[in-house]
Amino acid sequence: SEVLEKDLAKIRQEAATRKNEDVTDSASSGFVHMVQPNDVLEYRKPGIQPYVMQKLRHGEYTEADHIDLHGKTIEQAYQEVMNFIAFAKRHEFRNILIIHGKGERSNPKALMKSHVAHWLKQIPDVLAYHSAPAWKGGTGALCIILKKGDKASIQNRESFQKR
Repeated sequence: SEVLEKDLAKIRQEAATRKNEDVTDSASSGFVHMVQPNDVLEYRKPGIQPYVMQKLRHGEYTEADHIDLHGKTIEQAYQEVMNFIAFAKRHEFRNILIIHGKGERSNPKALMKSHVAHWLKQIPDVLAYHSAPAWKGGTGALCIILKKGDKASIQNRESFQKR
């Protein structure tokens, strides 16, 4: 586990210094539907099974990595979210956590939370998200499921063909 922590730290460092050219710049902040600090957020693309959402809601998936957006501007947060998702995709992460905070002190309330929810719905690689269970940050964080990377999809197909 110590090695993993070091690896993640190194990977995060690379991510922080990485150029923004591989950012999936597909999400806009056009019209952002405002949510409340304690709202439970949930989203799933068509075809995502209800039991997957149930597991997500209960925090049964282990996140490969997370980011915390506290103290960031909306612009910084946007860059960070896009970089984080591009990074997670490259490393074949399926489950990630984004801590956006509840925004009880922001004006308007839940500003960051509303924006993050809005962006994630527009990113093709985001299959689903749900507000985290209390022990993972509750309504101040989102558990996210990403699309399988190409490598995982190929391995999956091969293992199904062997049956």
